[in-house]
Amino acid sequence: MKRKGPDLLGLFALLAAMAACTGVLFTAPPGSSISLITSPPSVASDGAVSVITAIVIEPNGTPVADGTVVQFFTNIGSIERQGKTRDGIARVNFTSDARSGVAHIQAISGGSAQTVAPTTPSSTTTPTTTPTTTPGSGGSTGGTGSASIDVPVGTARVAAVVGLRADPPRISNSNSTHVFARVIDGNGNGIPNIPVFFEIFTSATVTDPGTEFFDIPGPVFTNNSGEAENVMRTRRETAGNAQVRARAVGNGAAVVSDPLTIPIV
Repeated sequence: MKRKGPDLLGLFALLAAMAACTGVLFTAPPGSSISLITSPPSVASDGAVSVITAIVIEPNGTPVADGTVVQFFTNIGSIERQGKTRDGIARVNFTSDARSGVAHIQAISGGSAQTVAPTTPSSTTTPTTTPTTTPGSGGSTGGTGSASIDVPVGTARVAAVVGLRADPPRISNSNSTHVFARVIDGNGNGIPNIPVFFEIFTSATVTDPGTEFFDIPGPVFTNNSGEAENVMRTRRETAGNAQVRARAVGNGAAVVSDPLTIPIV
């Protein structure tokens, strides 16, 4: 008896069905929630990395199945476009580029995304939403299958300029003193490589600031502890006061220290 050949039409149909299935992402069930955590919560510009952790929970309160795909988007810098869960957790790397600003990061799985506001297309930039979470906090949006979180990048991390001091605290025979200022983020940590400007200004107690000057009139960059240093000198021949302050650029605005009065004797 002649053996029948394989059912080629059936085989082609099976292969087509398998190919179609491979194009569908294995995402979280509808109604799942996502929480986001960043580590560290802020990064320097130009190549710094923050690990973005997504915790995906099904509507019944259990972690999603292993291998569930979570998609990620950002408006500045770059991010791995997909991560797969293990024990309900997916992790990807966000990498900053040369720009400072706030990276708005969104994660989506198994739900419709929020309204996406596209940014200027680039090879490493994807659309994002406008988030309402605070930097570094969990960004769950409960039951929508999406969440968003902010990562301050570069000078956007600057929260305050503090610790303005002079050493020595007054100018006498040396005709100079070293002035220090520290730049910190929202958690009180010093931020390295931030440009700081030192300036002398007129106030109610200082009417002649032209007799003092700083060695470096332009920006002085902070060290690894977030501290910047400049030398102030005086041409003053009589006793008086000089008042100084330091400023850095934060998220699109100047961040200015409290003033410091330096006696000149």
